[in-house]
Amino acid sequence: MLRPMRLVTLLIAGILLGAPARAATTVIYLNRCAAGCTITPGFDDSRTDTSSIVSQTQVLSAFGHGDTSFASVLACVQSLFAPFDADVTDADPGSADHFEIDIAGTPQQLGLQAGVLDISPLTCSVVSNGMAFAFANTIGDDPQQICVAAAQTVGNLVGLEFVTPSCDVMGFSLTGCQPKGFLDEASQCGDTTPHACICGGTTQNSYQRLLATLPEPDGAAAGVAAVLGLAALVRRSAPGRGR
Repeated sequence: MLRPMRLVTLLIAGILLGAPARAATTVIYLNRCAAGCTITPGFDDSRTDTSSIVSQTQVLSAFGHGDTSFASVLACVQSLFAPFDADVTDADPGSADHFEIDIAGTPQQLGLQAGVLDISPLTCSVVSNGMAFAFANTIGDDPQQICVAAAQTVGNLVGLEFVTPSCDVMGFSLTGCQPKGFLDEASQCGDTTPHACICGGTTQNSYQRLLATLPEPDGAAAGVAAVLGLAALVRRSAPGRGR
């Protein structure tokens, strides 16, 4: 069983104020990269497969665990986002606005260290048409863990960071408390240890933060958030830990 650690790596400095908290799209595309995914460097844009994560063009190999496993991942992510106005799909939206999580490949294929389990930009607000990655072929054929990794990266794309309760989807560990959900409570920010929230304050209510970006299906109020720089949240296995 992989015991994950999280690191925060600054990618782009700067302060962007007044960014809208509500997402312009509610489409979340889970891409299994059936024919491989070519990712090019640049500002994050799921419509053109460009990502701030890579420094040169890279190719991710396809999801390696078969149709049944991927169907379980898709159903799990859909369940986690069912309370919100989110359309979780495995159908490519093409040039239409959407978030994209590539659920495939290995971190080395993006030029990252071996053992990284997932990675996503974090701006403390919405990364419009953002892309993130859950490295299914490194995680292994475990739909539940892959699901949680994918859901966490979606959370990062809409401004959520990691918290300490293991029952929260945004909890540090992919395992632990089951079933997980986006908790409607003030949770301490942190990974292996509690710390001040990257986006300000000491706690995060994952459920309420998601309502500000992906409202309930019958509608909810939008808000305004400050963006405090662009970072990548990285999950990697601890040295010496293995399955």
